[in-house]
Amino acid sequence: HHDREEIKMVNILAALVLLLSAMFRSTLAFQTSKIRSSSSFHPILPQMLKRRLYSTSNNSDSDRESISSDDAELVNLAKSFIINKNAAGSGESTLDGVFDMCSPAVDLYGLKGDDVRPGFTSFFESHGGLHHELLEEPSVVGSGVVQYPFIKRWQSSGEGDESDGGGNIMVWKSIDPTKPRNKVERLCFDAESKLVKVSVVEVDASLD
Repeated sequence: HHDREEIKMVNILAALVLLLSAMFRSTLAFQTSKIRSSSSFHPILPQMLKRRLYSTSNNSDSDRESISSDDAELVNLAKSFIINKNAAGSGESTLDGVFDMCSPAVDLYGLKGDDVRPGFTSFFESHGGLHHELLEEPSVVGSGVVQYPFIKRWQSSGEGDESDGGGNIMVWKSIDPTKPRNKVERLCFDAESKLVKVSVVEVDASLD
């Protein structure tokens, strides 16, 4: 009788073990299925992140392109200023090309207001054949500010540094270690790309 009770208990325990095992496997299968179902969305996350990074990268590139474009415009404006001065100096055109680049409030080498046109015209008349050449490409040094070292030549009036070998042609260099001199022509433009100030300053002069 005692042996039968033990066998009965063993059978009950075995049944419980099987039941618990079945429940565990069922729970594990459910959790695995849930995880797999959830993980099916995971590939989207890298794609979203990639698109976000790509978008950020594109914005950064766009900003850089915008900045580069602004700098290029300033450099081209500086070159146009020189071209217009040289055209006037050679007699190919008047100084209107220069004046058209100026804002009404321009400070043109210290000339302001009603003095701009007559003063600058008089300067060119007293410096026949005035011609400017870049020593280096114009460089952007601030918002709307571009500068460059240069050489200018004109028919002698006794104000130049030296003759260029042509007898009556004088030369003035904005950078000349023998003087010594270390200057640049600095152009300041407003938001409408009009000149508000033109001056010859020291290379490291602070921006106004």
